[in-house]
Amino acid sequence: MSLLATLLGDAPSLADAARGIGPRLLAYVADAASAALLNSAAPSLLPCEVRTGDIRSAVRDLARQRSPDLLLVDLSGVAEPLAAMEALAGVCDPSVRVIAVGDSNDIGLYRDLRRIGVTDYLFKPLSRDLLEGALRAAGAGAAADEAPGRLGKLVAVVGARGGVGTTTVAVHLGCWLADGARGRTALVDLDLQNGTVALALNLRPEPALREAVEAPDRVDDVFMERAMVAASDRLSVLAAEEPVEDVIDIAPTAALSVLNRLQARHNYVVVDAGRAQGGAARAALEAASIAVLVGDASVAGLRDLVRLRAAIARRAGGGRLVTVLNRRGAPGELPAADLMRTLGEPPEHALPYRPVPLAVAAGVGEPAFRHCRRFREAMERLGADIAGQPAAQDGLFRRWVRR
Repeated sequence: MSLLATLLGDAPSLADAARGIGPRLLAYVADAASAALLNSAAPSLLPCEVRTGDIRSAVRDLARQRSPDLLLVDLSGVAEPLAAMEALAGVCDPSVRVIAVGDSNDIGLYRDLRRIGVTDYLFKPLSRDLLEGALRAAGAGAAADEAPGRLGKLVAVVGARGGVGTTTVAVHLGCWLADGARGRTALVDLDLQNGTVALALNLRPEPALREAVEAPDRVDDVFMERAMVAASDRLSVLAAEEPVEDVIDIAPTAALSVLNRLQARHNYVVVDAGRAQGGAARAALEAASIAVLVGDASVAGLRDLVRLRAAIARRAGGGRLVTVLNRRGAPGELPAADLMRTLGEPPEHALPYRPVPLAVAAGVGEPAFRHCRRFREAMERLGADIAGQPAAQDGLFRRWVRR
């Protein structure tokens, strides 16, 4: 039964609620009057639960539980409501429709909230008519799919050349976003024949990715759920292991169709784009909101890092570019002065050279940051940057330059 039918009375919604059928509203309000109104008005429209608290309570709870279909949060007394909404987006499924309530009758705040994907903003004291209208509108929009809603963040990880650790960075970034940022994360390997994303996590990929990119018109949400392999409660992997003798050419439009469907159901979609030489990988790179460029400090690595960074900056459609210097401290890397002269500026992040923990972690199918403190600290800075969370900037690369 659709949410629209329940909200508009096309079926006995109270009976459905008693049986646990249909979408669910979860509401967080800080004052007793709003809670009483919600408890009075909402149950006649759809199954609901009203909790005492504000948006910060919602962030705390949704980091540990499944997201509802509709969410109402209280911004009253919150000093930085937009930052609080960004924190909520990091733990809430992108498909959730959010209604905000607050004590500020500010048209600027209303516009800012709408811009970042909030369905409606109501200021207190709430009236029954306005509340019921907002719930009906949010439910009808979700049922009819009238608006695309907020999409998860698409992150493309691309290597300056082969062997610089692109897959290592992509896998660990996906794991950190799921574990550290507590976001629902999809990790995608666009190399259908020789990719090692699933192998790095000791997973056996499902044979559905090839069908998804070769016949995207046959793909729906149920198909995607079957195609993905769960690495944890918040991390799923979409990969393949097709015969090496086959000729597989992924159409860019097909790849983007799959990625967009994943963005509608995940907070973060991390794509291992390799060297971005195929059409699908380049399309993912251009569509990404963040492109993570991975290189190392070897002579060839720095040359290709500079060239690729310039190429991505010219081609990318407005997405942010983050440069990661991998394997800092590895044998054969250039001195810091030469590196700075070549790059022109320090990379945003540097990951230390830790071959033993990485090898051990790969052997057991776990991320290395669970076993190596230095690597974990560097990944925390990178992951927090990608997630838009504050992180201590203790300057690993800058300390190395000084040393």
